[in-house]
Amino acid sequence: MAALMFAGGMTGVGDVEVTPSTVRPGQTVSISAGRCGTPATAYSAAFSATAARLIHHARAMQGSARISPHAAPGTYAITVRCVQGGPYNGTFVVGDAHPTSGPDTGGGGLAMTVADHTARTAWLFGSLIAIVTALGASFALARGHGKRTDH
Repeated sequence: MAALMFAGGMTGVGDVEVTPSTVRPGQTVSISAGRCGTPATAYSAAFSATAARLIHHARAMQGSARISPHAAPGTYAITVRCVQGGPYNGTFVVGDAHPTSGPDTGGGGLAMTVADHTARTAWLFGSLIAIVTALGASFALARGHGKRTDH
């Protein structure tokens, strides 16, 4: 069981697997639980919706859920309840919504690292300086051109 926990992200003795096992607010997770009678429903305080429906697929109940964009970082419990069998329990981790460093591990193409923010800020200031310089030069040329025609 320990080998399965590390290799597949299985997060509890109750046989609920949440993939990925560490997520950010707003990401979608895949849920897999032991075989039981349908309907099966997964519950967690971290979900955007109250519950997620699971369907029978390849010897297990499977489905997905979106993590609330307002979920605080921490470890969350997940429970899968079935008409027959279960309940199955486990845990997963919700990480920080805005990591300060490290590689982007997915979850919405707008995630940026500190280096990305620094490069973007430098680019914006550089662009602003170029625009102000061009406007100033245009204004100076226009004034200079006006003085030459007056003479």
